[in-house]
Amino acid sequence: MSSKKILFLTISLFLIFIACKPKQEKSEEKLKEEKIAFFNQKLNLTSQETENFWPVYNEYWRQKNQIYDNKRTAMKHCSKNINQMANEEITKYADMYINFQKQESDLLIEFNEKFKEVLPPKKVFLFYQTDYEFKTYLLQQIKNSGNK
Repeated sequence: MSSKKILFLTISLFLIFIACKPKQEKSEEKLKEEKIAFFNQKLNLTSQETENFWPVYNEYWRQKNQIYDNKRTAMKHCSKNINQMANEEITKYADMYINFQKQESDLLIEFNEKFKEVLPPKKVFLFYQTDYEFKTYLLQQIKNSGNK
């Protein structure tokens, strides 16, 4: 392939990537706004509760996503290479999976205490219920978008 074709292809792929990126960021921002509205409405947060809750929640979500990303990367690697791996290495990945689950559990225990510092007990419980409802709502949105 000539240098001009490679350069053209590289620039084209770059421009496609740039064009798609704002759409993804826009949908992530829209989802975040929808989530905030959903939680604020369901939890009926006061202005003081809102001010205290969201920084704690955002840190919880950041740490939870980091664990999830690490788990996804490890499990994807193992799944892709499982037929070439020795039993010891597969066992290592199985143990890693359990450790990721433990990390998620430990994180929830840690942040449960933090949520109790910024919300009354009833709203802490409603938060967990709302978190589940929001996941259900998102799954329903995905299901419905496939039916169009």
